[in-house]
Amino acid sequence: MDSKVPKLLIIGFDGLDYEIFSRRSKLGLTVHPLFAPVPVTGPSWTSIYTGDSVSTHQVRNVFGLKYRKRYSNIDSLQKAIWLGRQFFRFIRRRKMQSLSATPADTPSKYIWQSLSDAGVQMKIVAMPITCPVKEVNGVWVGGFPVVKRQRWYWPEDIAPQIPDDYYEQADIIQWFMDPESDSHRKWKRQFRQMSFEEITEKTTRNAIKLADFFSSLPCATVEAVQFSFVDRIGHGFGISGKYEQFCYELVVKIIQKLVDARKPESTMVISDHGFAGDDHTDYGCLALGGEIADRVGLSPGYTPSVLDIAPTLAGYFGCEHPCEGNDLTAGGSYSTRSSDSDEAEKAKIVENLKNLGYF
Repeated sequence: MDSKVPKLLIIGFDGLDYEIFSRRSKLGLTVHPLFAPVPVTGPSWTSIYTGDSVSTHQVRNVFGLKYRKRYSNIDSLQKAIWLGRQFFRFIRRRKMQSLSATPADTPSKYIWQSLSDAGVQMKIVAMPITCPVKEVNGVWVGGFPVVKRQRWYWPEDIAPQIPDDYYEQADIIQWFMDPESDSHRKWKRQFRQMSFEEITEKTTRNAIKLADFFSSLPCATVEAVQFSFVDRIGHGFGISGKYEQFCYELVVKIIQKLVDARKPESTMVISDHGFAGDDHTDYGCLALGGEIADRVGLSPGYTPSVLDIAPTLAGYFGCEHPCEGNDLTAGGSYSTRSSDSDEAEKAKIVENLKNLGYF
């Protein structure tokens, strides 16, 4: 393999919907539905990275925060409420809550770590819910939420190459707020005040800049980058009409731009869930091109899930990654998990996010 060409290019899109992408994409990729048992950003992306269910990896918040700062616009009140809750948890002998934490604190292992342990060189940029990042064999620049008070890039000497406006490139939400301290509702209020023209211009500009930054970094065997604009525009305005058209035209443009720039041996496009109309859907995308499309085999009637991505990557590169998902390169029949625990997790998480104003 040419050392200047990645073996696998992974392009992630938060909220990329299977049905819409299948209808609008003419890129020559093999497109499969990707089932998300819990179709919410934090839990679902972490299942993609780990191959484990929410009950196992324990990441349940869309922002990746174990404790949500609901009153953070009134700092003193917010802190007083938090301290009061900790006092009552203490006298009831319950585990204390951290003021804020990210989902990198999970008992499950990221596929990036397993690949690095096997000597595979990695380049990971803007993949969400990954701060603080860990050491890998290569480069890792964290995605939303970018937690600047913790380690959000690796190695340290890459800092001069990271653009000053990377924070805004990485996520629309970060145009308006600090996700560790501001209310979920803040970004939506300000986002909805922008005109369609302002949104499309700024979104396109930031997506292109993020793609260019990603391509400017040294080549690696596995290269992964993620764009979140479909989901964020969906939460602000819904995915239909002119917003659907804009989002999917930009998705196709970004995929084509990166494939042309990186010239990978294989391409994988993935999403954590779908988004259609005004809400998330259970089916995101798994779109494949090149050698990996030939290696992945699906048994009749089986729909791949977000849990299958990590073990499939492990199988493709011949390394070990123990988890709950199926290696889709292994052939044969695949096991389907019971949905009872997933449905319970989904109901609880969605209710919490409604209370926080995310849905």
